[in-house]
Amino acid sequence: MKIFIEIHLRFVATVWLILMAVLSLLYLINYMKFDSLMSGVVSSKLEVISSSLESSILKAERLGIHLKSANNLPDLMERAKSRDINVKLIHIIGNDGAVLFSTDSQMVGQFVDESLSKRALRSAEVNWLLATDKDFYSGRQIKNSFDELIGSVVIQYDKSSFSGTYAQVRLHLLEMTVGIFLLFSLLVFIIIRLCFGDISGVIHLIEQYTGGGKEIADFDAPEGTLAFKLAEQMKQGEQMKAKVTSELDEIQTLRAKQDAEGLSK
Repeated sequence: MKIFIEIHLRFVATVWLILMAVLSLLYLINYMKFDSLMSGVVSSKLEVISSSLESSILKAERLGIHLKSANNLPDLMERAKSRDINVKLIHIIGNDGAVLFSTDSQMVGQFVDESLSKRALRSAEVNWLLATDKDFYSGRQIKNSFDELIGSVVIQYDKSSFSGTYAQVRLHLLEMTVGIFLLFSLLVFIIIRLCFGDISGVIHLIEQYTGGGKEIADFDAPEGTLAFKLAEQMKQGEQMKAKVTSELDEIQTLRAKQDAEGLSK
């Protein structure tokens, strides 16, 4: 049991820790992939709304109607908002971050958050994204015929609408991770017990031999194992050592006898 605890259990525990670290990393990577996929799906839906609003604004501009004077935008924005119940708000902001039009009339004239304004107006991409803990923001920059930035469409999407899906995915990933860990842990334990049994036998033999008694003759190991072969070699070595010691004792006895006979003469 001592050999098992000192050798097998430590080695198995080390392999388990490595396996746990690898599976945890895979769990995190898969979850991040899913989050990216969900963001892409929502973004595609919102890009359709942003593009339709941008087209209406550009059409009005071609007719000589300034962005701030496009009075038909509120109705278009309300219709666009009604396409998805999870869309909280739709803003049209100017290039200074002020809300020009909004589905929430109380927001008109106010400035959006600085982080949102920077993302909407300073992003290198026409279609931009911004995710927070509660909401998902998407939009499209609006440029005039001279390719000058005049504002941006801002759509606020309720992120909690697919929190249930996130919870299910996390649960399934966790179940799969735990299942794989338990399966591989059992396989690792069995493989180590089978493949490293000889090593524990050898260590036990060495401990028995160096323990002071050197009772190699009493050591029992399955025939054909590494420990059995080593025990046989050690037994032969002990027998040769005993034979040599006996012969040396006989030589010394004979020499002492001859010396005694020489002195008597």
